[in-house]
Amino acid sequence: MTTTDVAAEAGADPDFYLDLPDARIVATEALLEAGENIADTIDARAMSCIYGDAGLGKTFSVLAALKEVAPDLVLLLQFRSRPTPRDIRMELFEALHLEGKPPAHPSEFDRLLKRSLARRPYVLVCDEAQQFSRECFEFIRHLWDTGKRQNRSAVLFVGGEECYKTLYNEPALASRIYIWQEFTPMEPDEVVKNIPLFHPVWASAPHDLINFIDLEAGGGTFRMWSKITHHVLEGMKRRGLTEVDETIARWAVRRARPARPVRRDDDR
Repeated sequence: MTTTDVAAEAGADPDFYLDLPDARIVATEALLEAGENIADTIDARAMSCIYGDAGLGKTFSVLAALKEVAPDLVLLLQFRSRPTPRDIRMELFEALHLEGKPPAHPSEFDRLLKRSLARRPYVLVCDEAQQFSRECFEFIRHLWDTGKRQNRSAVLFVGGEECYKTLYNEPALASRIYIWQEFTPMEPDEVVKNIPLFHPVWASAPHDLINFIDLEAGGGTFRMWSKITHHVLEGMKRRGLTEVDETIARWAVRRARPARPVRRDDDR
């Protein structure tokens, strides 16, 4: 998916993992906090960092919060491998729909991007920012740091622990981060509260069953719960069931998590 494809989806509901049918957005504490933090970051035209382990709903929460922002103002950069500043320049060139050929010289390219970003109150979202090198963070900071406050783009760095570490360990970068938000797994009481709201299949499930599934495989993360729910629905369909039971739950858990390694005598 290209930068512009993702940006065009900023006004729509974010996709659930595996396109889980009938799943619902749950107003968790983390999602509500992200919404407030993003709104404050945009209002201040600042840079903020949302970080945490994979599967905790960082990108999902950011896209859900950005529904309140005009989609054509959101520039979402998402790289699957480690980008270079040139990669970021090229993505921004396309996202901003700039005409002609990209400038060959970096300084000329940067001047063009600065002028273009200053024209509208853009929101630059750097997703999977754990892939960014220090040079990439510095490049984004350079674009943001130029010009008056009212002309700056708001910037959101969204990524894993490495994103946090790189920003935190560079004083020039860390000092410019307006808000830090760490995503963590849901606590057991949050799981029991939120999972029945997440999907109808869990609406009447016993709390003990939900606790068991979370302890064995769910881990307080919506990505794992999406995967488990997908397996549960498939198992119920095959067996002609209308409600989840412990047998189906255990079957789904075995499918959803990696098998624990078997310890043999010669491994000692």
